[in-house]
Amino acid sequence: MITVGLIVFRKELTDGLRDRRTLATIFITALLMGPVTMILLANFISGYEHKGELRQLYVDGIERAPLFANFLARNGIQVVPAPPEYESAIRSGKLQEAVLAIPVDFSAKLARGETAELRLVLDESRSEAQPTARRAEAIVTAFGREQGFLRAIARGVSPELLHVVQIQHVNTATPKQQGAFLLFLIPMFALIGTVVGSMSAAIDTTAGERERGSLEPLLMNPIELRALVLGKWAAVAMLAITTVTLTLASFAVAVELVPKDKLATLFQFGIPEFLRFSALMVPFACMISALLMLVVSFGRTFKEAQTYASYVALVVNFVPLVTIFAGLREATWQLFVPALAQQVVLARILRDDPVGWQDYLIPLLGSLATTLVCLWALTRLLRRERIIFGR
Repeated sequence: MITVGLIVFRKELTDGLRDRRTLATIFITALLMGPVTMILLANFISGYEHKGELRQLYVDGIERAPLFANFLARNGIQVVPAPPEYESAIRSGKLQEAVLAIPVDFSAKLARGETAELRLVLDESRSEAQPTARRAEAIVTAFGREQGFLRAIARGVSPELLHVVQIQHVNTATPKQQGAFLLFLIPMFALIGTVVGSMSAAIDTTAGERERGSLEPLLMNPIELRALVLGKWAAVAMLAITTVTLTLASFAVAVELVPKDKLATLFQFGIPEFLRFSALMVPFACMISALLMLVVSFGRTFKEAQTYASYVALVVNFVPLVTIFAGLREATWQLFVPALAQQVVLARILRDDPVGWQDYLIPLLGSLATTLVCLWALTRLLRRERIIFGR
């Protein structure tokens, strides 16, 4: 049986590598996915932080508030006059910065000791406006605090009375834990890579042969059906493992391409993380390969099998999102759910949280059990005439 399985494995693997779609998935998508994603993410974050650090502010009517203008000048804030029709420009996206609008009676209210209001105009649906909006709010808050101090001193009141309670921020997160929030894409792409890398080969070796009519003569050979199934599955699993391994490796290389500034302390994904990710994803790739082969075997045509395979991809993509959008806390039962277990443990590895032996063993046993069940079911399925002859 082993000899037959190896022969089938070599044949199916050769056929799979001849498929341009499979090669494009493995050697283009997997290799480019990490560098392109990480570089775009790093550029986005750098630009986002750069906007937050710029010491300039769009203001409409700065001439109406000499005290506020003096405060900005003393703190090194450059005032940029707001363009005409700035509200329309913000709505259309031509102006992506927030604009601070000063009303006509601003200085008069300050002089009378009243509360003066400012308008902050922005489009909150655009992420580009958030850094400038926060900067404007911080500046106005500081200016209001200064004016409050001056009013208290003018009335003979100690400014300390205005600060009854203060809060001090203590951040216990390490740079690696902060970066884990940014590197959530790696587990997601790793899970997707297992499906994408094995989908074409799984369809071609089952529903594809059924559509071409080559499955029937293949099963007529005096070989054990289990050897045939194992050989086909091993070839599909090899392609899935290759895809997810290259995907993880590309992310490890991409992290090294990130500019050596403060982002490098957040993006930490090297050889140790690569090996730990692989220990979780290789068994999962084998399981997905077996599951896909079983599911797509019900397809009478290649196109129909693609529809069935998309259901598997949808589940793999959706299950990990449960913990994110449902706000579920990590629990032991999650380790028994395929895809969710990998997502949970991979997130722990990125955060550098403690990961015990059970965090590896339970997903491993779950993937192994699911793989064996799928291969057993596929073997029985290929004995049915409806599957072999139904076209």
